[in-house]
Amino acid sequence: MQLHRIRYLAVPGLLLVIVFLGFGHSLFQDFAPIDDTLLVRENLAIRGLTLENLRYVFTHFDPELYIPLTFVSFQINYVLGGLSPFGFHLGNVLLHAANTSLVFLFVSQLMNAKSIKDKEKSHLSFLLYPFCFPAGIAALLFAVHPLHTEAVVWIAGRKDLLFTFFYLLTIVTYLRRGKWYWVSIVFALCALLSKATAMTLPVILILLDWVLDDERRMSIKNKIPFFLLSIVFAFIALSGKERIVGSTSILDTGLVAIRSIGHYLWQIFIPVGFSVFYQQRDPILNVYFVVSLLFLASLIALTWYFRNRKPWIAFGVLFYLITLSPTFFNFHKGLISFYAVDRYAYLPSIGIIFIAAMAWRDVQKRIFHFPAFAKATAGRQFSIFNSIPVVLIALILLFVSRHQTKVWDTPESLYAHSVSVDLASVPARATLASVLRQTGHPVEAFNVLKEGLPYGDDVSYRLEAGNIYASNGQIADAITEFTKASQMKPDLPEPIFSIGNLEDQRGNSDLALEYYRKALALDPSYVGARVRIADIHIDRGELAEAEEQLIQALRWNESSFGANVQMYRLRMAQGRGEEAEVYLEKAKALRPGEAINSLAP
Repeated sequence: MQLHRIRYLAVPGLLLVIVFLGFGHSLFQDFAPIDDTLLVRENLAIRGLTLENLRYVFTHFDPELYIPLTFVSFQINYVLGGLSPFGFHLGNVLLHAANTSLVFLFVSQLMNAKSIKDKEKSHLSFLLYPFCFPAGIAALLFAVHPLHTEAVVWIAGRKDLLFTFFYLLTIVTYLRRGKWYWVSIVFALCALLSKATAMTLPVILILLDWVLDDERRMSIKNKIPFFLLSIVFAFIALSGKERIVGSTSILDTGLVAIRSIGHYLWQIFIPVGFSVFYQQRDPILNVYFVVSLLFLASLIALTWYFRNRKPWIAFGVLFYLITLSPTFFNFHKGLISFYAVDRYAYLPSIGIIFIAAMAWRDVQKRIFHFPAFAKATAGRQFSIFNSIPVVLIALILLFVSRHQTKVWDTPESLYAHSVSVDLASVPARATLASVLRQTGHPVEAFNVLKEGLPYGDDVSYRLEAGNIYASNGQIADAITEFTKASQMKPDLPEPIFSIGNLEDQRGNSDLALEYYRKALALDPSYVGARVRIADIHIDRGELAEAEEQLIQALRWNESSFGANVQMYRLRMAQGRGEEAEVYLEKAKALRPGEAINSLAP
């Protein structure tokens, strides 16, 4: 019995070591330039496990997603190690390691299904040679696959790791039956509180009942609690993404979804060309779409052909498609449409990896029919020699994952890599130019934008060109670029706000106010515009108007540095020094390095 327990601990321990080999380099990285500042570094709601912080994260979006339990995990990180990025990265790596062990357990349970069961395996050999069997193979490939780099290395990717953790816990406890059924409902709630993408759980549970061929549980009745939870959180999710979902037609969503399905399949089997930006450019009906459509059609045909003989193919394909489906409504972000996001494939990839592991099992069985090989392995159905091809593939994936992790070392290396993957990528070039500008390399920033113009002009290029001119003091040229950007996309508030900011710097406060208000009319959640309007009103002594803007700004974002600074100024002007100090302390906490002490009396 002691040896039995040691073996059960050996597999998770080995997977933990493998995960650290693949992604451990991230422990020495800083916060990433995408969302980590908004969600972690400058988010006062994660500064400790207080009742006020808990109330806030359970009653607010992020600003689009409802992920309170993810924020609670950040709060735990803060309690344990402050704002050190090391602790947050460590949390992500440990979560990924836990998920690999859950994949091992999940596939182990599937192997007991009547329609899949491997009659040749023994319990002890299964644990002794984990990489000879589907559960070990699936866990190993999931642990080191570079497609998961974004979810593991990016701190803000915690929500995908955490919801997957509870998603898999829901499945493995549901399969235990008895009192574990009620535990699985609690885990389902935790998964949904981590990210609403877990809303597919009840459908997956029905799929599991089918593959396990369990007639006693094959009913909708015991899925009712899961369906009710999923419906509630689907409604909450749509509330947060109402504008995004409504901005894309059903037809376009379906067409891009087909390309998305094919893209992830390609990267699971050919793990190259990873990027933080996969821009969808018109026309949608291009060669990539055709290839993705053929991928999908082939997958469906394969599933149908082997529906009776190899039901594990159907299970893997359906698991992949069902768990991926909620992401089809997330293609539009800001100015850009995307056809894929690496972290969205984190959970769905388990379905395809499971198929690959099961397919290798079938290949193994065929290999052992050769007399010479059977003799060499003393007739054992599964030998440690069978692990060699799997281990070699895992080593290749491990090498790629380490390389892809290092891509996240700096903002410049991250965006430069994205440009190298897609030379025509507008968001990659615009963000790379922005990083170069902010680090004092305006010439290089401008060259990055100019090199992208042969692939087509874009409003993002004009906006960043205006920012470069403005940083060099070329105000007239900056206004020209911002004006072009506004003409290209009249409903975009950023260029209008930027012109207002330049007029503000010139001392034309009346004209600046006019531009700020135009930007605010296009986007009432534009906190920056409200802050600038309040700043002008405070300077003029128009305190009531300033207060109205700042109250609204803080409702949209309580952790806005500018709004807290201006609210401090406002309260001091109103003679409410005690309240003012609260806002000053918040501003100092948000950006300790900023020279705001001069504001204090």
